[in-house]
Amino acid sequence: MTKKRFLLSVLSVGAASVMLAASLSACGGSSGNSSSASSDSGSSGSSYTTLDDGKANAKKCLSEYESGKNAASFAFAKGAYDKAAEAAEKVNADSSQEDVDKAAEELGLTRLVVTDESGTITVSYPEGDKDKSIKDVSDVAVFYKVVKGISDKYMKDPEYKADGDTYSITAGVKTGDGGAAVVGYDDPGYAAVCGGDIAEKCGDNTVVISKDKVVSSSLDGIAVGSSLDDIGVKKDDLKKDSFTLTADGKKYNAAAVTKGDMTVIAAIPA
Repeated sequence: MTKKRFLLSVLSVGAASVMLAASLSACGGSSGNSSSASSDSGSSGSSYTTLDDGKANAKKCLSEYESGKNAASFAFAKGAYDKAAEAAEKVNADSSQEDVDKAAEELGLTRLVVTDESGTITVSYPEGDKDKSIKDVSDVAVFYKVVKGISDKYMKDPEYKADGDTYSITAGVKTGDGGAAVVGYDDPGYAAVCGGDIAEKCGDNTVVISKDKVVSSSLDGIAVGSSLDDIGVKKDDLKKDSFTLTADGKKYNAAAVTKGDMTVIAAIPA
């Protein structure tokens, strides 16, 4: 690997990590279940009885998220690019569709595209796009930049899927013969990057807001993807010592803690 290509690779992974950390809107891309993406580790399941206790718990959860999000971003990006590279090793232009389907199943993929150096698709899952230019296939057209060498790696902004409480990931890498390998798959693990698991880790009756959208919730009646208007909360409320929140017909006393772009709302029944 040349020094220039090595530098491009490092920069690409670093840029993707920054992008992942910044793409918090993806956590609230659509409304759905009121729970966040699940996580077994670190979940307190706590039920506080005072707002002061709730705020203290919220501060702790935010601090833990902030301290670990960069590492989580880098690890997630690396995992996505490694999966694309592995797919490129399993199949090529000479692979039968049966072999392509088998490789996609083994890797847990919902999408797989491999191109030659001109951008012509030589491998397609699901089948149907083979021999087309990647530029003409809307869901993967952006990866033509990988074929052209503008970037050795690229990842689209993950999208939250309420059905399944997971995230749709699409990532691609440059192949050894100058083409691109692009994979698509679902992964709830992105919650650790965008804060989608904060509410579960904080415990019951917790709502997490980023960029005026709910990105995580363990409060019945508050769905991921809801706006502040949807849940009846104003921006000024988040600056108050306490405010009233209504969810699923029940009233709660609530207080908010903000750090950077993330706000955690702790609530107790009124």
